Amino acid sequence: MRRISSASDAPFTADTVAEAIEAYLPAIEIVDDRYVKWETMGAPTLVADDFFAAGCVLGTPVARSAAPDLLSVTGRALINGVEVGRGTGADVLGHPHHALAWLANHLAEDDKSLRAGEIVLTGSLVKTIWLNAGDSVVMELSGLGNVAATFA
Repeated sequence: MRRISSASDAPFTADTVAEAIEAYLPAIEIVDDRYVKWETMGAPTLVADDFFAAGCVLGTPVARSAAPDLLSVTGRALINGVEVGRGTGADVLGHPHHALAWLANHLAEDDKSLRAGEIVLTGSLVKTIWLNAGDSVVMELSGLGNVAATFA
């Protein structure tokens, strides 16, 4: 990602943030539930904690100029070779760039910005799926490639 500048450039839109994207990467978000009853924690605590985020596995970058329209991207999640979820780019707030624009505007409110080279996960095409030790996961994204991981 190229730098998305400060508050003087806000408000950012899905179209304006698109120009800052260098490449798209297929990804698997690794989630972890650290709370006994996360539903009782309240949204501010959960958002501030990024409550499920534990890491990610990234695939090979696809240059923005070579990437398909994200609304036409279909994602398929497979666990141990069995499809467990499917979605499209439209399932991420209507378009993944909307999530990126929201983040850029939120940062700009505090005179902060996204910096060149930062990676942003904009949201999932499939619902969260809890894994067991030994499970192998593949995320297939049409036009963007695949990413895979095995969890011991």
